[in-house]
Amino acid sequence: ALAIFENDAADLRLRLVTHFRARPHHVNAEDVRLQQVFWNLIRNAVKFTPRGGTITIATDNNRASKERPAEIVVTVTDTGIGITPEALDRIFNAFEQGSSLINRRFGGLGLGLAISKRLVDLHGGTITAHSRGKNKGSRFILTMPTIAAPRPAGREPARAAPGTRRSLRILLVEDHDDTRRNMTRLLTALNHAVVSAADAAGALLSASRQPFDLVVSDIGLPDESGLELMRKLRSRHQLRGICLSGYGMEEDIARSREAGFSEHLTKPINFQRLEQAIENAAAHCT
Repeated sequence: ALAIFENDAADLRLRLVTHFRARPHHVNAEDVRLQQVFWNLIRNAVKFTPRGGTITIATDNNRASKERPAEIVVTVTDTGIGITPEALDRIFNAFEQGSSLINRRFGGLGLGLAISKRLVDLHGGTITAHSRGKNKGSRFILTMPTIAAPRPAGREPARAAPGTRRSLRILLVEDHDDTRRNMTRLLTALNHAVVSAADAAGALLSASRQPFDLVVSDIGLPDESGLELMRKLRSRHQLRGICLSGYGMEEDIARSREAGFSEHLTKPINFQRLEQAIENAAAHCT
């Protein structure tokens, strides 16, 4: 999750500091959802910290007691615009975080923190927000019970060596520049030929010029929905598709399936799942 924002932080000349001190650090969690929580916390720290500021991410442990197991404590601290006392009381309420000034200046926090709190609650943890006030930075503290380190499950199944995996011609559609560059590098490293586009118009133009085996597309594109793009690519070029979306409810998945996507992945993207989705799609590509 931290790596996703490294380029954004560098552009803003933000200093990223990490102190990973926790010894017990394994938790019983769904990896994608936990990554989504960290992604939201780090994204907000980057968004609300002025140029030249510092973001510190640290882990530590609360010791075990008779009443509770050992806990891992993750803190995300920034030197940003801070949170007023009245906003702290409702920071985790959907659509209610911060003042109208913050919303106008930074685009608001939307549902990110409300969703994060719900996910942490479902995992048996806690998340709290702290700030000394306006322009005095903020700190978010996430606490979760730890579990024993898993025992090695024996030798891992052999993975296909580079070059033995089938190479696909992939059309990647993503409007966020850094995400598009990083995903292009990842997919190329997996031995695929990648052409990228930042919007639906560019994707349709590329598809008209050369053949592709698969499209991997974001839903929230600047010119039209990725759902409508998929319908056009499916109709005109018989392309299979993998959907990248910030929403993963049953109705969201149903809409992406109806549009023609064969796989629906929820952001932030777990690259192992993306790789598996591509392999699944490859099995159906002629």
